[in-house]
Amino acid sequence: MNYYSPILFVFLFLSAFCVQAQDDPVLFTVEGDEVTVSEFRYIYEKNNGDKADYGRESLEEYLELYKRFKLKVQRAKTMGLDTITALQDELEGYRKQLANSYLTDKEVSGRLMEEAAERMLTDVSVSHIFIPNPKKGMKDDGSAKNTIDQIYIKLQQGKFFEDVALKESKDEASAGKGGKLGYYTAPLPSGFYNFENAMYTTEVGTFSKPIETKMGWHILKVNDKRPSKGEREIAHLLIRKKVKGEAVTNALTVIDSLYNLLANGADFDELTKANSQDQNTASKEGYLGFVKINQFEKAFEEAVFGLENDGDISSPVESKIGYHIVKRISAVDYSDKEKNKRRVKSKLSKDDRLEIAKKSLIEKIKEEAGLTEDAAVYAAFVRSLTPEFYSYKWQLPDVAEKTLLSFNNGMTYTNKDFALFCKKNTRARLKYNKDEDVSVAAQDLYNSYLDEVTIKFEEANLEKKYPDFKALMREYEEGILLFEATKQEVWDKATEDTIGLQNFYASNKENYRWDERAELTSYSIANRDAKTMAKLKKCLAKGDTEKLLSKFNTEAAAITTESKIIEKSALGGMDWKKGALSAWDESDRNVTKVNQITRIIPSSLKSFDEARGYIIADYQDFLEKEWVASLKESYKLQLNEDVFSSLIRK
Repeated sequence: MNYYSPILFVFLFLSAFCVQAQDDPVLFTVEGDEVTVSEFRYIYEKNNGDKADYGRESLEEYLELYKRFKLKVQRAKTMGLDTITALQDELEGYRKQLANSYLTDKEVSGRLMEEAAERMLTDVSVSHIFIPNPKKGMKDDGSAKNTIDQIYIKLQQGKFFEDVALKESKDEASAGKGGKLGYYTAPLPSGFYNFENAMYTTEVGTFSKPIETKMGWHILKVNDKRPSKGEREIAHLLIRKKVKGEAVTNALTVIDSLYNLLANGADFDELTKANSQDQNTASKEGYLGFVKINQFEKAFEEAVFGLENDGDISSPVESKIGYHIVKRISAVDYSDKEKNKRRVKSKLSKDDRLEIAKKSLIEKIKEEAGLTEDAAVYAAFVRSLTPEFYSYKWQLPDVAEKTLLSFNNGMTYTNKDFALFCKKNTRARLKYNKDEDVSVAAQDLYNSYLDEVTIKFEEANLEKKYPDFKALMREYEEGILLFEATKQEVWDKATEDTIGLQNFYASNKENYRWDERAELTSYSIANRDAKTMAKLKKCLAKGDTEKLLSKFNTEAAAITTESKIIEKSALGGMDWKKGALSAWDESDRNVTKVNQITRIIPSSLKSFDEARGYIIADYQDFLEKEWVASLKESYKLQLNEDVFSSLIRK
């Protein structure tokens, strides 16, 4: 049994962010340490949820809790708990874990989510000129990049985009249309983030610089931008133009007749199940799910997005495969950015744009951090390398230690630091061809090392850069201190102070009393014939258990018994008296069961051992109250009454 709840206690105020503005009033101080309105407000709302009504009673109740919390933290500092190495290591462990996820969530994922949600507000019509990269397995000789660069020069010289696309684009589907692709909406699939960036950052009527995707190289022209059309949930009824390769001469007549039936009140779902020639959807009432722009032929798309209301049905629309009647089931509007964020959150976690954005972030940090590199020190390190660099046997070179990298906050890294990084990353060294110049491997490792130390720089400065991260770390620190202080001052005493527990029990015995109880005997009887069972039941009803066991408990039909003590509240529907029987349970054809009260036990005091768990819990509460009272006497807590009054709304 757990007699206290340290996790709940410690993290009651955990994970609450507060961003302190310069004009943030001080609500109260503990020994001069300030608690601002923003800190209290956020934690109050965080922990009260919908009940955070800023009423006087609610605020006063929570203020008292938070003052106690801060008093306990102050006591932990007085005890020197903030200097204990183990607790510092624990906090540092939390920090490393949080910093890593914070950078990813805040600076990368958060920005990408915001960006995608904003872009989803707009559809963009684009054309492109496309030059593919070499096929998989073929060496990239740079010819695709060279070709697209030459095309870009022609466009800059005034050549018409559509003419160049017609002649030089390798996208057969769009080249004949001057490169026109139609409208797209973010987020584009993984591998096309650069395409999306160009799409949304290029002005209407202009073209982009060459950009690379997983398919190859593109130059985009933006033709138009419009408010997003979102998505539509649809179903369709299809009549094909061809069946088994043979043209269907009456397809248009059939679809028109079906449409007339719908116009006269026929049920779309039933009509579709009976007549649609889309074998994949007919049995599902034609359900196609949610569709976006540019997924289908233009005429079909126009019919889909032309339906204004849920339940509306289109007139017949022709596609390459046949004639369709489309039903709108629902619409998804992209005009709400917050909803857009929720829609894209899971998609972005599997997108290559995360890695692209992370690299972009690292380059930005390098610039902001004033990263400087000593090229001469790096070159000397590379010259010291031998082909043994590609083996397990490689040892750190014997070179004078010199500064290789430095940041504007004073953080520096030497050539020996980099050498240790290379030594540690054996797998990365071993993947190279041993005939390849070691400078190639060294450069790749150096680039990885630059990324790693740059991230470390950013992590080291999160508190300065982000007030909410600083507040989060404060909450973790105070939570750890609170846990340890409460453990020493309350929880350990409540479990280890034997004399104190005994004295507390002696003074509060009446709080540990058994309610009236009963001894309950359960009988399990191997079923006998009906006549014998009637005699057995009569015997038990008279309370003659000795006769019951001696006469009927035979080897052929054993009777087993089990006794236990129960409190009145746990008895259920039985009469509370000696000899009372429960209902006979004959649900099992092989065994009949029944319970009987064999004696009533009056209310009595619990022994110390019987009540130990409750005594410890109550003693803990007693020590807690005494501790809080002593803290209020020991530490000066000053409340700004005017500031507190300004928080009250009713």
